[in-house]
Amino acid sequence: MPTTKTETTVRTQVIQPFLADCPAEQNVPIITPFSQLGKPPETISPFEQYGGLAFAVVLSGFVLILLVPFAPLIIVLTVARRIWSYFACSSYHTHPSKLKIAVIGGGWSGVQIISRLQELGVTDITGFEKNDDLGGTWHPTLRYHSVQIHGAMWLTSFDKYPYSPNNKDVSDGKVLGAEALAYVKRFADHTGVGPCYQFNNSVVSVKYDSSRRKATLVTEDASGTRSEKGPYDFVVYASQASEPNIPSIPGQEQFKGKILHSLWFKTTQFEEIIKSKAKVVIIGGSKTACDMVLCFQRAGYEAFNWVFRTPYIYWKYECMYQRSPINALRGMTTIVAITISLFSTKLMGLIMWCSGLGVTDGKRHMDWNKFHWGILCPKQRRDLALIPPQKRYQSGIKCLHANSLELQNGQQIQADYILLGTGCHSGLEKLEFEKDGVTYSLDAEKQLLHHFLVPTFPVFGNSTALWTTFGPKRAVNSADMIIYHLCVRKTLTEQQMLTMASWQLGDCAANVDPLFQKENTVTAFVIRHLNLMLSGLVDVFDFLWHAVELFCLARQTTLRFDILPTNACNAGTDKKYDTKKVN
Repeated sequence: MPTTKTETTVRTQVIQPFLADCPAEQNVPIITPFSQLGKPPETISPFEQYGGLAFAVVLSGFVLILLVPFAPLIIVLTVARRIWSYFACSSYHTHPSKLKIAVIGGGWSGVQIISRLQELGVTDITGFEKNDDLGGTWHPTLRYHSVQIHGAMWLTSFDKYPYSPNNKDVSDGKVLGAEALAYVKRFADHTGVGPCYQFNNSVVSVKYDSSRRKATLVTEDASGTRSEKGPYDFVVYASQASEPNIPSIPGQEQFKGKILHSLWFKTTQFEEIIKSKAKVVIIGGSKTACDMVLCFQRAGYEAFNWVFRTPYIYWKYECMYQRSPINALRGMTTIVAITISLFSTKLMGLIMWCSGLGVTDGKRHMDWNKFHWGILCPKQRRDLALIPPQKRYQSGIKCLHANSLELQNGQQIQADYILLGTGCHSGLEKLEFEKDGVTYSLDAEKQLLHHFLVPTFPVFGNSTALWTTFGPKRAVNSADMIIYHLCVRKTLTEQQMLTMASWQLGDCAANVDPLFQKENTVTAFVIRHLNLMLSGLVDVFDFLWHAVELFCLARQTTLRFDILPTNACNAGTDKKYDTKKVN
């Protein structure tokens, strides 16, 4: 593709985000019911299909038998926990209506948090969103071309607000990003969350006054004008994927083509590539990379290649999230396998493969450390299977040349465009923190208490780190945690919170940024729930029932924290408050 000298100078830099919208794309309706996803492309013998599942069930049953001796202890601890909850969480010491709370982020997590806080009686809530409207990941500035939610609609629905309550097949279907955005807006209108938000307002810094236990925010509007907002009793961060992960590739400065992260890959860029017949290389084995590869495959475009170091492992949509007796058995083995990940990810992988849940776009392997909860439906797998082997390169990247990309094995691939499917992070590191007039480093924090609260900055919580379930419903737990922290349990000193955090299992590797940016995500997921249970915030049987609903019954409800007074959603005038708890 010829370029002028000026174009060459510009193209050596990573292209900045485009603002073009992403409408419904080629061969993919905005809503795809499950019945239209078709049959799986894989040919599996009956022996492998049922024999493997039988082996997985037997192995899982053996593991469960080993856990039987611990059952009495679990029951005793559960009863003790419920007694504790009955007395310790029976009343508020501060009415939620007296709180003033700030929410950073206007995606579905931020919207769900505000809605839940309103249910609990909080009336003074301000949301800050850097874009011009709600939507987060699904807003046009972040939504890439042809992005489709990989999970079922019921799996990514708001609490008490399903996509389609009267149509099971549609609720079990999948949606494009444009419909996800419309759904977020419908929920915001339904709950009255929209007026809480200040748009085109980026939060630059959070300042904490420990003497007053209050926080103020410094925000910046679209014109660059900064202003101070607050004070607030609590600030919650609810952004998960707003900043691109851009790898450093040697030779990038001499590359004459364009480098686009998935966040910047809009319909405009897709059409530009097709029209100019440019050579494209997609880098990465993630869900995002698969989406971008499918864009070209479904368009019948041939001038693309796909480079990935390790192919990600996915779950089969129809096996994991569809209701049937066979899938209920698979779900039981999944619960066991996820628990086993604490000791061996390879054994977890063996159960997953045997039960028929696993699928990979590449050679089947046991490195389930790379599993990031991805899901591929039959239609996606069929279309990916049509990509010729000569277009797939499993290799690391050595460097870039003027018009090509060189792999670790010495092969060179011609490229005019390089598309990075390398994931995103929350952008939390861009926030500045100040405590009592002194710069504060959030990265120095060894543990977040309950994977949410910063012990030495106790007016700040990271909803992204409190990843308890899928979709926006997990944000309900963040809202409950805020009210529990501010209104139910006695006020803790920073040292008390540090001590409590030090008792938690595992390290803080995934506490600051999203769980999806780390390896061993399944293990981290289990450790989170173990810590919540050991802290008395989650009942073990409530957690097990939540897992059974999700994996065996193909439905989702919010994980019960049960840390608020009875009828907490009606927190109002007739509630009695225990003033003895106030410090």
